[in-house]
Amino acid sequence: MNTILIIGAGKFGTHLAIDLCEMGNEVMLVDKSERKIDEIAHKVTTSEIGDYTVKSNLASLGVEDYDFVFVCVGDFKDSLVIVDYLKELGAKFIIAKASSEIHEKFLLKNGADRVVYPERDVAYNQAVGFSNNHVYDFIKLDDDTGIYEIEVPDKWCGKSLETLNVRRIHNVSVLAKKVGNSVTAIQSPDYVFNKTEHIIVMGTVENVRKLTK
Repeated sequence: MNTILIIGAGKFGTHLAIDLCEMGNEVMLVDKSERKIDEIAHKVTTSEIGDYTVKSNLASLGVEDYDFVFVCVGDFKDSLVIVDYLKELGAKFIIAKASSEIHEKFLLKNGADRVVYPERDVAYNQAVGFSNNHVYDFIKLDDDTGIYEIEVPDKWCGKSLETLNVRRIHNVSVLAKKVGNSVTAIQSPDYVFNKTEHIIVMGTVENVRKLTK
């Protein structure tokens, strides 16, 4: 269990707070909007209302005591100010939401340890999915690599992972199989592929594209 502070109760911050709580974390959600906090307060561990572009208000939260601090504020200037203050106040690990590449660069320069770019990532994931009918889900790891849920290639059916030598020939790693909503890790090289299942693989965009043609 982690202790997490989320600054900003917009759509992204709210969904993040709820999901993190459901996963067993302790979450403090803060925002300057009383209405937003009132709507979500019962779904998070604790919440508070205040203007956190004011350094003293931020300091009162004890930011240095949290494992992670998320800055989910949409305003360009406000998010930079908050990240800068968090760094000064000794926050352990700062994750900030960006709305553009310029925003991302300034957040990193001001002290963010990591930047998330939800709109860009969602758009990219949708583009990958709709560009390939055989890709059912996708998680981007970096500019070139991701984790994909795909159909089992016809030529693989009835053959084992070891026999196909997937990693050497196709340059992808097979991580798991998926049946319905159930995902099971593939650990044995003796695993035999089945057309009724989907598989979870990790690799570059180009290598997965070749695999699913």
